Amino acid sequence: MIRWHYFPPLAAVLLAACASAPPLTEVRLVAKAFEDLDAASAPLLDDLAVAERAQGRSNAQERARNHSGGSAAAAPAAATTSTAAATAAAVTDRCPHVLEVTGAGGASVQRGYCLDDSYYYSELADPPATAAFRRSLAAVGDYTEVLVILAEGRNIEAAQAQLQSLAGNVGSTLELAGATGIGTALSGFSAALQPVVALAAKRANARELARNVKDVAPQALAVIEQLRNTAPTLFNTLTEQSLRGFQRVSEDAAKVRAGRIETYRGAIANYVVLLDQYRQLLTQLVASYDENGRPTLAGLAERSAQLSAQADTWRRTFTALRRGTD
Repeated sequence: MIRWHYFPPLAAVLLAACASAPPLTEVRLVAKAFEDLDAASAPLLDDLAVAERAQGRSNAQERARNHSGGSAAAAPAAATTSTAAATAAAVTDRCPHVLEVTGAGGASVQRGYCLDDSYYYSELADPPATAAFRRSLAAVGDYTEVLVILAEGRNIEAAQAQLQSLAGNVGSTLELAGATGIGTALSGFSAALQPVVALAAKRANARELARNVKDVAPQALAVIEQLRNTAPTLFNTLTEQSLRGFQRVSEDAAKVRAGRIETYRGAIANYVVLLDQYRQLLTQLVASYDENGRPTLAGLAERSAQLSAQADTWRRTFTALRRGTD
């Protein structure tokens, strides 16, 4: 007589097998979701870099004009929609030795060089605010990578190296962010990471290290929250050039500018939605480290697949819209 055996669902088997181990499958799903979010955000941050450079150069020219005794009327207008870094550049008296010189036909040029403006004139690296946004997002990805290393059971040296890299990147990004909302969140993240890095240096076992890395999650989630809160600042920076003189341009030019502005409004909205979804995924992942609160694999897989699909759609749509509004 044939004896039939009951085979529980695959998800139940996996969950039972992982009951006392880091949630490898879940971590990989969330890591993939981050990669898709990061790839989709890259074109938006590339545009932000272009806009911030233009803004920084405009502020530098205005400062040089003011140092030369010219009109200061344009400075407040530029500052109202600028990022924190560009606003500071517009309203402070840095580089007073740089003056505006006017030549024949009204052409003007700055005489002298302002070292602090280097990242606005260089194409080799992001300007300050864009760098802070991009590297803050990367810090969240670095944190996810630590979870991946621990879940995959790689050697403790790999976890140590990734934690040290994460702490160093957060520290350098904190210098860029300064006294902003992101800066405050990064400061909390950096402080929470220090004991974990110290623990890793003492060659703690993987289980203990995973438990402590999990406890840092609230600070990582706070960075995501602050990235979300920067949405209005990103929008203002991206649209400042299009809004400048908007009421004085021709009807056709106004329509083109309006289209560009609305393209960025939609892009920023998608950026916010994807950040919200990733924050929910990471929250679920952290819960999966607690046996009693472990979510189903199917639930995480569905969320991850949804984020990936939406990120891909946004990337394709945004690329097409950018071409249409150039």
